Amino acid sequence: MTNKQQRSLQSFRRVQGWAVAHTDILNAAPAPVSAHLATLNEVVTRIETNAVTQDVQHRLSTRDSTDATLRRKAVRDAMAPIAQVARTLHGTVFGISAISKMPGNADNEHLVGAAISMAENSMIFRTTLIEHGLQPDCIETLQVAAAALKSSVDVRGLAKSAGVGASKGIHAAVQQGIKLVSLIDAGLLSQLRTSASNLASWRNAKRVTTKGVVGVIVPPASAVSAPSTTSPATTAAPAAHAA
Repeated sequence: MTNKQQRSLQSFRRVQGWAVAHTDILNAAPAPVSAHLATLNEVVTRIETNAVTQDVQHRLSTRDSTDATLRRKAVRDAMAPIAQVARTLHGTVFGISAISKMPGNADNEHLVGAAISMAENSMIFRTTLIEHGLQPDCIETLQVAAAALKSSVDVRGLAKSAGVGASKGIHAAVQQGIKLVSLIDAGLLSQLRTSASNLASWRNAKRVTTKGVVGVIVPPASAVSAPSTTSPATTAAPAAHAA
């Protein structure tokens, strides 16, 4: 979640808390206000659920969270001996050069494609490969390794997709929540105008605070007596001495 979305969620939760503490006001408010509040409760639940999904799927979509590195090594280890034998027999076995090249520093998607292609092309050279020292299941080993890497890539892709979906869900829910709070605000104003303290607490609850600022109600400053404007008494001039 973005910082702005988190602050919006916090304001929705404050609205929920305010509603619990002011049921008398809600009971006297128009019926749609309570309906809007019930929908807001559902929105908050959706946001929280999507936030958890977003975090989990983001972690699953990172390279460090998968076993792709090990799977990638297994694929290259299975490809290397096939390619080496094919290069050695190049010029003596017709067509074997098709399986003689190792992919360079390819990404996982391209490595999977290259491995699957090598495994398929190696089928017609199975006997030749085995006769020149490779394990009887060398092609099957490559197929299994390629399938495992593909699965790892697919899982990561699905996690990314799920994370994007959760992010979209959070955005839509936050926008809906903002509209609901505005509707609740409009429905309560006629009652809150008669109570300055309730109006102040409501405004504090619904506001979306800036980062690092806690929403609190600042009580009005107590009246301070104005300083006296009376000029200090002047000292009477001394009486003139008689001549």
